Amino acid sequence: MVIVINKDADQDEIKAALEKIKANSEKPKLMDFYGKMKGKFGDGLTYQKELRDEWD
Repeated sequence: MVIVINKDADQDEIKAALEKIKANSEKPKLMDFYGKMKGKFGDGLTYQKELRDEWD
C-alpha cells in the first residue's frame, strides 16, 4: 500500500493517512493460525511417523 502525503499537507490530512496505515496493520498474521489444524492431523509427531513408516 502506498500513501502519498504532499509537502503542503496539513496535520489533519497526515493524521488521516496514519489512520489508514493503522487500520491495515490489523490483518491476520501467520502466528494467529499456528497450531490450528490439530483435528486434521492429530499429533504432529505421530503423523510424521505414519508418513515415514510406509517406506519400512
